[in-house]
Amino acid sequence: MQVIDEIKVKNAAGKVVILQNIGKGISYLDFGMTHLPRDFQGYRVKYTDRVAQPQPDGSFKISDNGDVFKPL
Repeated sequence: MQVIDEIKVKNAAGKVVILQNIGKGISYLDFGMTHLPRDFQGYRVKYTDRVAQPQPDGSFKISDNGDVFKPL
């Protein structure tokens, strides 16, 4: 897993998180810093193992709790 890009996003309540766009490659994430599978590709919330799914309107939905975040 390799971090391709980072995006700051904010939900309706004002909470700001950083999403990391994860792609193929080898980095520190492959050596015990995350519990995601090594072949994971997509968006994860930085400093956690939570995953975000991009939505058609450009927002991101956190998969475990359904919160919707929009880019700043």
